[in-house]
Amino acid sequence: MMDSALVYVLLLAGIGIGWSLGYRFARQVRKEAAPDWIPSVEYLLAEANDASLERLLSVQQLDDDSIDLFLKLGRTLREKGEVERSIHLHQSLFARTGLSRQMQIQLELELAVDYYFAGLLDRAERLFLELLGTKGRVLEVAAAYLIELYEEEGEWGKVLDLHKQKRLPSLQHLNKRIAHAACELAERCMKRGDFLETQQHIRQALRTDSQCARAYVIQGNLAYDQAEYHEAVRCYLKAVDTDPQAAVNVLTNMVSSFTQLGDAKGLSTHLEKHWKVSHFVPALTARTECEAAIDGGEKAADYLLSELKVSPSNQGFFALVELVVRHRLQLDKSQLLTLYGILSQIVDSEPKFICKSCGFKAKEYHWRCPSCKDWSVVVPYAPQLNKTKLDL
Repeated sequence: MMDSALVYVLLLAGIGIGWSLGYRFARQVRKEAAPDWIPSVEYLLAEANDASLERLLSVQQLDDDSIDLFLKLGRTLREKGEVERSIHLHQSLFARTGLSRQMQIQLELELAVDYYFAGLLDRAERLFLELLGTKGRVLEVAAAYLIELYEEEGEWGKVLDLHKQKRLPSLQHLNKRIAHAACELAERCMKRGDFLETQQHIRQALRTDSQCARAYVIQGNLAYDQAEYHEAVRCYLKAVDTDPQAAVNVLTNMVSSFTQLGDAKGLSTHLEKHWKVSHFVPALTARTECEAAIDGGEKAADYLLSELKVSPSNQGFFALVELVVRHRLQLDKSQLLTLYGILSQIVDSEPKFICKSCGFKAKEYHWRCPSCKDWSVVVPYAPQLNKTKLDL
């Protein structure tokens, strides 16, 4: 019985000693596998020299943690405007062997972005095109940068070629940019009188992005130039229904089209709707002109005052003055009080001071500009009038 107990105790002691030795050995292996040579990104940036970077690049083996550090460091350098250092970092890593395929793809993407921000567009384009053969997040980022590169260069045809070849991912924000590329080409074709090709690009834009209001605007302009006013109105209204802000681009031709069709009431109805949705002041002034033509200047003035009371603006006030002068109107006391309230709101909304250094506008004086942090640069705000118009 005593012998059995002794054997049991010795067995437990052996297990304990073995576990202790194993634990110490494991800790030693972990320390050797992950030596304490990786500083933080903040430390590397604070050093403001390349010594720490070269120390990192001289390490023979890199694990995932160190690669992540490199990627973060490279992005930080790029964001700080140190693109050359970022390129050196990513090129050195990209040239190494033993990296996983996924790490190589990620480094290739970072290097392509470096080239893009450094203005080395040919190199960036080549790498982005290679990355279009990948999948996932890398593909999406590479496609977005490549489209942006072509946009900056005005290479709209290359964007459409990639789309036709189905090399770009089908994403809403990318489809929107592809549709605008088609619209750019449509406008070029329309300027040189190639109406058939213009229509083809318009259809391509709408197939890519059915919510592309710009395509409807171009289609409306094409119809307007050919005196097809019914079709022009249809396209303009479709554009504004798709994007209320499209009223900025269609208002003049839309008013003219309705006028050519002799449909003042229809125009007035649509302008009222567009004003309520977009708050584009020229839509309000055009609606006021319709009101004056239909019911006279006094009712038009009442309408304009009521709208400006809710949405005051300098542009609207100027339209009111023009209306009063043109129709020789006499404003009563109630209308004058309303006008005074409108002007008070306009004045209260204007900035009183502006920073002459960075252009920051404020309603109160600041010795130190809240934007650029400079001292004694805030001065009274005074609108800069167009001297050319004044001379006229």
